[in-house]
Amino acid sequence: MAVSLRGDLTDFGIADVFQLIGQQRKTGMLEFTKEREQIQILFERGAVVSAAPCGSWPQAATAEMLMRCGLLTRERVDELRTECSASAQTLDRVILSRGWLSAEELRNIDELLTRETIFAVLRWTTGSFDFTAGEVVHDRSADSLLGAEQILMDGLRMVDEWQSFADLVPSDDTVFRRLLSFDQYAARCRGETAAQLAGAKRVFELVDGRLPVRRVIDLSLLGTFDAVRALAQLHRANIIETVELESVPVTAEPEHATARRTPRFAAVASIACVALLAVVAVAIRQQAESIRAQPDPFAIERPSALELARSDQHKRRIRHALETYWFSHGEWPANLAQVGADGFLSQRELAGEQGRPYYYAVRDDGAWLLAPDR
Repeated sequence: MAVSLRGDLTDFGIADVFQLIGQQRKTGMLEFTKEREQIQILFERGAVVSAAPCGSWPQAATAEMLMRCGLLTRERVDELRTECSASAQTLDRVILSRGWLSAEELRNIDELLTRETIFAVLRWTTGSFDFTAGEVVHDRSADSLLGAEQILMDGLRMVDEWQSFADLVPSDDTVFRRLLSFDQYAARCRGETAAQLAGAKRVFELVDGRLPVRRVIDLSLLGTFDAVRALAQLHRANIIETVELESVPVTAEPEHATARRTPRFAAVASIACVALLAVVAVAIRQQAESIRAQPDPFAIERPSALELARSDQHKRRIRHALETYWFSHGEWPANLAQVGADGFLSQRELAGEQGRPYYYAVRDDGAWLLAPDR
């Protein structure tokens, strides 16, 4: 008969649950639930095996993480889901059988997903938990598992430290751009370990004035805590800065001009402006009708707003695929066909609407995507 433990996080905290499972060396599945979020953590004799959010299909969270990190495309994830459902094979086995990733890459993603999940759940203050003791099936060696108490100590330290730098990275949508070189940062920082410097350099190389913070975190493969910490340190040292949204400057009026405006004056001025705009609109319409009567041989056919939006999204996907290729291989591809060959995008997606392929040039500041020949 399986032993279960249930409770509310407002009465029995996450730290207490982890300590109890670790001290009693329990084996089983722990579920945390908050509104529509649900997280599962597997334990083997008090050690954490894995942790992941519950998805719509087994290992959906792993597939999502692989896609976010640029290791698999959406098309391949959809293909994996279909094959796993049809053959009852695990995600890892299908990926390995097709040679898409190595066992080490999959193991690193599983560990990253576990760290991300535990770091997320440790910041929960509300919700419920349900631990059910029972056999846990996995293929990890015993010496690769970390004790629940050790993970708890590391996690709580990260949560405490998070409060000291998270404000420097406002949100996942924030975009940073470089101000100085990384060598200047390395010369300024003190007390950073070699691993922290290496992580900061990896993050710095992804900062390009276009990628949002969430994308930088995912492509760095460092996890939310380490990547945001690196961004915060770079920001604090004025090596990078946030990209402000485009805004129209407002010119202030002289105080004496504002003071002279009375309600009656404002009303008269508004009426006059409306009348003037009406006259101008009629004149413009008449002129436009006159011009349309005679075809203009030099007229430029302009795309619609929807066509422009589609084109912009298309180019953005290709740029992201190029950046993912660079991060994966450490160099830019010789041509876009290599991006397609690696599965980051299909050959069809690398072409424009007329079927002509995009091309690009590598310059000192990175790869520039160029439009197809017309």
